[in-house]
Formats: sequence, C-alpha cells, structure tokens
Amino acid sequence: MITKERPRQCVGKERHPQAKQAKLSLTQKDFPIPITTPSQFNSSLVRSLAWSCFGSTLLPGLSSTENNVESISRPQLPLTEERLQWLQRLNHDDTPLREYLAAHCSSPRLGLVFESLWHFFLINDPQTELLAHNLPVRDKGRTLGEYDVIYRCKQLDEIIHLELAVKFYLFVGELHGDNAYSGWLGPNQADRLDRKLNRLRSHQLALSLSPAGQQCLQEQGIPVTRRQVQISGRVFTSLGIEAPDNSAFVSNYPRGHWLSISQFLARPDKADWRYLAKPNWLDSHYSCAEALTAKVFQLAENRPLMLINPRQECIFLTPNEWPKLT
Repeated sequence: MITKERPRQCVGKERHPQAKQAKLSLTQKDFPIPITTPSQFNSSLVRSLAWSCFGSTLLPGLSSTENNVESISRPQLPLTEERLQWLQRLNHDDTPLREYLAAHCSSPRLGLVFESLWHFFLINDPQTELLAHNLPVRDKGRTLGEYDVIYRCKQLDEIIHLELAVKFYLFVGELHGDNAYSGWLGPNQADRLDRKLNRLRSHQLALSLSPAGQQCLQEQGIPVTRRQVQISGRVFTSLGIEAPDNSAFVSNYPRGHWLSISQFLARPDKADWRYLAKPNWLDSHYSCAEALTAKVFQLAENRPLMLINPRQECIFLTPNEWPKLT
C-alpha cells in the first residue's frame, strides 16, 4: 500500500503568537454521523482513511500524570456532512490520497500508515492546519522523542499536540494485580496495553511540557495550548477466558475473538474465513483478504494472524501454545 518514508518535518513556518490558553477539561461530542465500519466505500484507501480518522476510538482519552488534573481527550474532529462528502469524492477518485501515500509513506508498518492517513486528513480539511509532524526533540545532541502531530484547530482556535496510536490487543487474562489493562497483549506479545498507556502519559504526551520540548516548540514558533490523543484499534477476547467489562473502553466498542489453530480447524465455518495481511487491518474488508493456504497456517504457527469472513467479522488465529508467558 505505500512508498517513500515520510520526512520528519515542520510543515508550516507561520508564527502563532496569540493562541488561546488551553482549558484543563474537555468534553468530547458524539460523532453526528457514526462510522463503525466504512464498508460503504469502494476504495480500500478511503476505507482505511475513514476508519483511521472517523471510526470509533478504543479509548475516549487519558488522564494525565499530573494528579489527574488534566483530561486529555481525543480530537474534536467529528464526521460532519462536509467531511462525509469529502470522503465520497475521494471514493470516486482516490488519486490524491494514493499519490500522497506514494510520496510520504513507503513503509507497510501499521502505525506509519495510520499516521500518514491522519496527516492527509489534517492537510486537506478546511478546519485544520497541519503545522508539524514527526518533529524531533533534542537536548544536548540526544534525541528525547518526537511530536507525532502538531496542528491548528480553527474551530477551537488552538494549537494542539496530538499523539496517535493504533493497536490491536488480545485478552489473555489478568497478569499484574489490579491493572485491568495488563491482560491485553499485542500479537507480538511484547506489546501490552498498560505499558502503552503509561508511555503515552509519561513520555509522549508529556513531551510538550518538558523544557526541551517547549524549547523545540519555541524555536518553531508553535505555542501548543492543548494536548490530545487518538487511540484507535480493536480488541479480541478468547472464548475460554472471561474478559473484564472495562468501562474505560469506549461504550459498545466491538470486540472480536482469538483462537488457536486447533480450535479454528474444529470450527464448522472454517471455510468462510480468509487471511487479512497488514496494513489492511485498517481497512478490515473481506475483498482485501487472501485465501487460507498452507503457507498462511505456517505463518500462524509462529505469530497471530488476522482472519475475516464475508460478514466483515474479524478474529485472530494464534499458535496453539500462544501466549508463551514466562
């Protein structure tokens, strides 16, 4: 799906000396036009764009580490009628999106494709201005991190530091005491939801509050007044393990299931499923999937794979001994 590695850059050189002071709490409005699955679009790229920018988020936001004083919300960029019409025009001719990805993202890595889709949206939306993305923060020659996105929201009249994450987690049971998120593992097993959230709070979102991070913004002439986080993805539970009804997830967020190879082969509907490779996880459409061949099952012996059926339901197929917890 993609092309040259996108540059780390400051997109705009305009100075913004009079940005409004950020408020400490923020209420997210509901999307006026819900998109659970963007299957109404024929273009795979447009489906990925719609799901990434306007689909349900995994979490509504985060509390900061500052004694939970500040609520860090998801972006207030709902799918309005105008944005839906924009998606429909792209669906008719996705050349602008295809060319943008060809010029800015050669990597098939899910997170980089997800970020590039957000960049394209923020560049093209009349209510936003993309000021910088993947902007490194350095201190005495050492790189401390980078800003995923800095953009201007014209409706709020604020400059916003936005962190982006797209994650797919499988519930394997509680691992570490009372932390409800520690039982959610990524397909590579090293990724864990509680660790990801802690890093977002303590490092990525805290970057714009650090002296080096503020110095970087001052040098670019970009006074950030608000922080936001977009956490997209899907969660999957095992039929044999009861998952907690975690109210921190977005209400009614759809969940899939994961099962081992032997469990899958015992299913009467196993012929209905096809293999969905990255980065089509953002699209999650049956038309992008491949037949289940012997090679696919060989891959599944080493790592979890995503499958999809004609009803657009997704499951993860895992090795029989997964997860291998030490």
